[in-house]
Amino acid sequence: MTLLAGTMGAWAVALVLSTGPAKPERAAELKQQAEKLATEARALANASGCAKVEGCEVAGFGHKACGGPREYIAYCAKTTDVKALQGKLAELEKAEKTWQAETGEMSNCALTRRPPPRLVDGMCRTR
Repeated sequence: MTLLAGTMGAWAVALVLSTGPAKPERAAELKQQAEKLATEARALANASGCAKVEGCEVAGFGHKACGGPREYIAYCAKTTDVKALQGKLAELEKAEKTWQAETGEMSNCALTRRPPPRLVDGMCRTR
């Protein structure tokens, strides 16, 4: 019984040690993938085309390690493929969560409030 408990304990320690932070190459690959998705999401969010602020929308962008979006982006719902943007934002959130989990990335855990949309010179903005 003691031998079995010792063996099980050794396996548990080995498992914990083997799931440490991602290797530098893997971490760089995960970060690069998230950055690519962020660029693609920004390209899908068309801020122009709305005549009134009521046509502007705000969406969470990315993921903070403590939870919630890391920032918000504004877009004009009339000129943006909203379904494609929402899909890309979901991919980005998943990619950032994976990168953060595998690298042990931390954030400041501050609450990022959802700003109201604004219309400035024909462009939807968050600030």
